[in-house]
Amino acid sequence: MNALKTLLWLEFRKFGVFGLGLLLVVAGWFFMARQTFEWNGYNLESAAMVFAVTAFVAVGGSIACLAALMMDFGREYRAGRWSLLLGSPQPGWLHLAAKTVLGAGVLTLFNGGMWLVQTFWLGQVGVSLPIGLGAGVWLYLLGGLALVVPALFLGLWVAAYIPGKATLIATVIGALGLGQVLEWSTRLLSGAFYKWLPPWKLPAPSVEQSPAVRMQWDSFPGLPTEAFVILSVLTALFFYATSRLWQEVEA
Repeated sequence: MNALKTLLWLEFRKFGVFGLGLLLVVAGWFFMARQTFEWNGYNLESAAMVFAVTAFVAVGGSIACLAALMMDFGREYRAGRWSLLLGSPQPGWLHLAAKTVLGAGVLTLFNGGMWLVQTFWLGQVGVSLPIGLGAGVWLYLLGGLALVVPALFLGLWVAAYIPGKATLIATVIGALGLGQVLEWSTRLLSGAFYKWLPPWKLPAPSVEQSPAVRMQWDSFPGLPTEAFVILSVLTALFFYATSRLWQEVEA
């Protein structure tokens, strides 16, 4: 029996209902967006509103998913399952890998569905968002791994040590500051990285009413690839730290 597949199935049983709820959110917003266009007509103002609400719902759903992954460690602890998990013959990194794969998969399906919804309805007013554009940005963000892995680390740390409010607040603020650290690191290392890393090119969107948008996008060099490299390293370090934390709790 494949241990990873078994662990993935167990994680799916725990989060299957939550994942289904996110897919229902996608379907519900698809029909609500349709009503928006019916009320306001197929114009750019309606398209802008659909784009803004879609982005807001996608961010909110992603945060809810990450929060569920974090709190799962606490639920397992209160239910008395930690002794079984920590005493299982499977290594801790395999348990964490199963949670990571499931979390990244749920986020990918949810955000992919939201991208398809806004792509379809924006296409009704001549705003074309290529599927490759959304996929390229999502891959640039490591397919959600850069969000899931730090969330797992924070959830395991909180469940294992139950830190005080002051410590928890400081940790959350520090985690939110990772984006600024990434920006500073990019600025610091960009001069060296740009010498051997090509930019991350993206497919161009288009607006039928404004061909100049395509011309401006064609001159866009692409996303800085060194940010992707730094994000990959940070994600790997977070996963390693989470695995070490699991081993410490297990000991």
